[in-house]
Amino acid sequence: MKNIIAAVVIAIGSIASSAQAQQPQVTECDKLVSHPEDPDRVAPGVHDVKDHAAAIAACEADLKKDPNNRRLRYQLGRVLFYDQQTAKAIPHLEYAATAGSQQAQFVLGYIIDEALQGLKREPCKIEDLWFKSANQGRFAAQVSYPHHVMNALFQGCKLQADSKAIDGYLEKAKAQADGYYQQLLVKTLTSDYARFKSATK
Repeated sequence: MKNIIAAVVIAIGSIASSAQAQQPQVTECDKLVSHPEDPDRVAPGVHDVKDHAAAIAACEADLKKDPNNRRLRYQLGRVLFYDQQTAKAIPHLEYAATAGSQQAQFVLGYIIDEALQGLKREPCKIEDLWFKSANQGRFAAQVSYPHHVMNALFQGCKLQADSKAIDGYLEKAKAQADGYYQQLLVKTLTSDYARFKSATK
């Protein structure tokens, strides 16, 4: 019996050690730059990065140790963009988006959609980024995609999401909606999209 108990204790200890090993290490870059709504974040996140120079230095140092980390690449891109270093920021955001970061996909699409810092607006690139982000469950992309479809802001693009997929985005956004204003937004978009579908049949 003692041997069985000892074996169980060892097994539990091994499982706990394995779980700890799989937990991403929280870096200085995470502490200074992670976004509160980024599903990849491993730190609480900050809405405003206070010290751009310190944050850039921290992220660059952490990326040297882990250059293919999409979370760190997004975060470095984020603070570089805040610091108006657009040419340096975009490749990091594009890397993270291509690597599957739903936050980077949405944010990069937003930056291009608004033509911020002199970037050219590319509707079809926005559509592709938000399609990928919405499919991964990012609330902002799930509400932005149908809004743009209804307002013909993806004009000339081959839409990758059909009406069934867009209904799914809105249903999932409804489940995620946090607070009165997000709930109201999703409710309004759902009603508007139902009318849009009827009018375009």
